[in-house]
Amino acid sequence: MNDQKQKLDNEKISDQEAEEILQRASKLQQEAENKEGSISRSDLTAGANEVGIKQEYIDKAIDELRIERKQKAESQKKRKFKYTAIGGVLIVLLVIITASSHSSLNARMSDVEAKKAQLENVLQRRHDLIPNLISLAKASARHEKELVDSLSNLYQEVGKAKSFEDKQALENKLDDSIKGVLSSMLADPQSSSTDVFLRLSDEMSGAENRISVERKRYNESVASYNKTARSFPVSLVRPLLGFPSKIAFFEASEKSKEIPKF
Repeated sequence: MNDQKQKLDNEKISDQEAEEILQRASKLQQEAENKEGSISRSDLTAGANEVGIKQEYIDKAIDELRIERKQKAESQKKRKFKYTAIGGVLIVLLVIITASSHSSLNARMSDVEAKKAQLENVLQRRHDLIPNLISLAKASARHEKELVDSLSNLYQEVGKAKSFEDKQALENKLDDSIKGVLSSMLADPQSSSTDVFLRLSDEMSGAENRISVERKRYNESVASYNKTARSFPVSLVRPLLGFPSKIAFFEASEKSKEIPKF
C-alpha cells in the first residue's frame, strides 16, 4: 500500500482524486474477479479485511484518469479556440462595416455640402440684386413703404444669420417679400415700363429659377444621405462615426414653389 501511495504522490494527485482512483481500482478488480468466477458469501466475508487492491488496477486507474485529464484539457482548448475565432470574425466584420459605413456616409455628406454650397451661391446672387430692387422701389411714385421696409429688414436679417438652418426660414420670407414689392411696382405702369425695371425683373426671375433648381438638387442629396444614415447596418455604427442621424430639407414656401413671371 505504501508503494501505491508513493506512486499517487509522484503523480501529484489530490486527495479527492486519490480516493476516486482507489474506488475505480477496487471496482476494476471486483469486475475482473467476477469474470474469473464467483466466491461464496462466507469466503468473501472472511477475506474482506485481508484483501488489498492489486497494483495493476492502481496503474490502470491512473492511466484512465490521465486520459480523462488530457481529453478535458483538449476540450477546453478547442472551446477557447472556438470563442477566440468567433471573436476575431466579429471584430473583422465590425471593422469592415465601420469602414464601409464611413465611406458611404462621407460620400453622401460631401455631396450634400457641395449642393449646399451651390444653393448658397444662387441665393447670394439674388441677395446682390435686392439693394437695386429696394432703390428702384423707393424711386417709384406708387411704391408701398411698408413692403419696401419689410424687404429691407429681411435682407439685413439674412445677412446676419449664422447657420444655414436660420437662413432657410428667412429665405422663404424673403421670397414672399420680393414678390410683394415687384407686384406693387407692376401696378405702376410708369415704373414697370422702364428699362431698369424690366432688366431687374428679368434678373430676379432668372435668380428664382436657379434657386428652384438648386433647392431641388440639394433636397435630393439630403434625401439620399438620410436614407443611407437610417439603413442597416450603417445606422448601428453611425453614432460612433459622428455623422448626424438626418439632415433637414430646404423647404420652400408655397409661393416660392411657383416660378415667378414678371
